[in-house]
Amino acid sequence: MNVYTTRMWERIFSWVALVLLASILTGCAMIPVHSHHLGVTQASVLPDLSGLAWIEDDLFIGVHDAKSSAKKLTWPRVSLLRLPQSELEGVTWQSLDVQFPGPGGPSSDLESASPIPGGKGFLFAESGQEGESDQRIFFAVYGDNTLTIEAEVAWPVPIENVEAIEVGQVGAQLVFLYAERADGQPSTQLRWATLSLDPLALGEFSEVTYVGVDPVGPGARPIVALAVDSDGLIYSASAYDEGNDDGPFRSVVWRIGQLNADEAGNPQVELGEGERLATLDGLKVESIAVRESADDGKQVYVGTDDEHYGGIIRLLPGTP
Repeated sequence: MNVYTTRMWERIFSWVALVLLASILTGCAMIPVHSHHLGVTQASVLPDLSGLAWIEDDLFIGVHDAKSSAKKLTWPRVSLLRLPQSELEGVTWQSLDVQFPGPGGPSSDLESASPIPGGKGFLFAESGQEGESDQRIFFAVYGDNTLTIEAEVAWPVPIENVEAIEVGQVGAQLVFLYAERADGQPSTQLRWATLSLDPLALGEFSEVTYVGVDPVGPGARPIVALAVDSDGLIYSASAYDEGNDDGPFRSVVWRIGQLNADEAGNPQVELGEGERLATLDGLKVESIAVRESADDGKQVYVGTDDEHYGGIIRLLPGTP
């Protein structure tokens, strides 16, 4: 190959690279693209999805587990995610400028999110991770591309590493559910209490023991995500994470029981044998959202926190 031919091919390769880069930048308008030296571009720019809640249509809220350390104060806490709108566009996301008005300042280790039935808003919760003093639950309202924190309350019970909350409804009564991840333990407690929004408060908790089925043993976390659909069916995710941010990871998504009323009309959780909905090798699911529409019925979406590999959102097949 002579010098002229070599230079010609160099120009062609440079032109193709510019076209591809332009396509990426125009096709992902909501996604900040981080470019580095030598034209290398970050492969995944969607941050971890520690919590996920469906808003409407193709729009979701995601929360992220940024800590309160000084260098992480500018990291996103809450984002909007939109499902692909065309063949040329993937998932898009946009970090929201959320003001946390309480004395504790910005959230630290948000690990879960839930919509409130009836379109009344959303709840987000800090995990109470070991060594973290922040243990708050936030009530937020979304509208016109803006999320406003309306109230916050401290966790009313001792907690440690809560990665799963959800709000359901029994009759006219809102019900708050949560579970600790119970890292490496064979079981965890699924707890629930009545919820009021004005003022933001929780009632007395009841609980039932949930025994992990898969994965089990060291690195297994029995419940890392919860969701409740309009029929009261309860979904959960269990995960394997040995503590290495490079993985390997593994997750299983379940339908584990139902939220309903007892004979006195009080909310109760009835656990079943557990129906496996999906097994995701290599991924660490930390959030579940149920999307319900007249056209598509019930659809179950999961979000992952794959540590060094970022996050993804995916629809599970066959989950009406």
